[in-house]
Amino acid sequence: ALLWKMVEAELLLGADVGEIPPDTPLAPLIDDLQRNQKAARLKPEALERELSVDLRSESGLFRSTLLHRLNVLGVSWGRLTDVGRSRGTFRERWMLAWQPEYAVRLVENLIYGPTIEKAANGRLVQMIGAAASLDTLATLVQSAITAALSEASAAGLAALEEKAAHSSECLELLASVPPLADIIRYGEARKTETDRLVGLLERLIIEGSIALPYAARDLDAQAASALMGALRKADEAIRLVEPDEHVLEAWRNGLAAVLDSSRSTALVAGCAAHLLYEAGHLSAQATADLLAKRLSPGTSVIDAAAFFEGFFSGAGQRLIYDEGLRGAVDAWLASLDEEAFVAHLPLLRRVFSNLDSMERRRLIEAVLGKRASLPAGLTPSPDGGEAWRRHFGLIGKLLAGEPSHG
Repeated sequence: ALLWKMVEAELLLGADVGEIPPDTPLAPLIDDLQRNQKAARLKPEALERELSVDLRSESGLFRSTLLHRLNVLGVSWGRLTDVGRSRGTFRERWMLAWQPEYAVRLVENLIYGPTIEKAANGRLVQMIGAAASLDTLATLVQSAITAALSEASAAGLAALEEKAAHSSECLELLASVPPLADIIRYGEARKTETDRLVGLLERLIIEGSIALPYAARDLDAQAASALMGALRKADEAIRLVEPDEHVLEAWRNGLAAVLDSSRSTALVAGCAAHLLYEAGHLSAQATADLLAKRLSPGTSVIDAAAFFEGFFSGAGQRLIYDEGLRGAVDAWLASLDEEAFVAHLPLLRRVFSNLDSMERRRLIEAVLGKRASLPAGLTPSPDGGEAWRRHFGLIGKLLAGEPSHG
């Protein structure tokens, strides 16, 4: 049965796509596509197949540019895979599959130009003119540069600079950082001049850093989650692109201001603390002391849980290696009463969900092994050991990925 599933589509459907006789008049875009397909040595096929292109070769760059331009036109003949791993390198991996309706979409794009390049340029220029937000513009500029569309690139950069000069919306500023950083990392592979982009990116990072402490104040749960997501993505992009020291300093100062402000939403403050810790701006001891303070009984249960989630979301493996952090979290969990502990089980599941089975086992072993000394200022309650044993079965199930009830 398994063997049949592997060959069923090939045997019953085949991979061939119907052909138009060579002497039949074609719509200009379809005619141009066929010329490009021949030049790229890419035959349209109905069944999915993988294509790996090396951007250092002329043929690889030509194939990639063609597929990116078609995507701009809404013709998804090629779908870029493992984007996170291939971006910034000289290699791209695509999944190709031709659908009959793509020919119709090409005809619909004739209003933008008679060739793939001109139509893609025209469509992107129109989209850039209609873009309302900074992050949307940044993504469109990324598409234009990746598809080697000079007209759209120039229009997009001009619009982006104009928009950046008048934008103080922190979420927009942060969301525009990853696509621009991606272009800069990708620039060498595509022979792209990035000097203008570097200056613009640094300006956006600095402006976002200034706006961040104010944007983090008094947020509801949905807005806090959105800002935390943008913060993490922007920080990852900043670390990968390695801007000048004065830009990094502005970014760290913005994060520190969020952490120091009593008005900062706890979820965002926890995220800022984690990013400062990862950057080496907070020592392990200072971070353990900070967690002990922010998770202490003097902090409301809701704020403590939000700070914990902001700090450890996507980074639960830190607890395996850092005894000080583990001790602070241990003390916090032991301080919760039965009702509060059960209410926080979904939070613990979210935080630990990214651990694989080996990491979960190692964390359980670390917790069961030599217990970390409690940070200064915290003392266990007399029945803390009994409470821990009562709850540890639930935590073990969470770490093992099993249901925590029943």
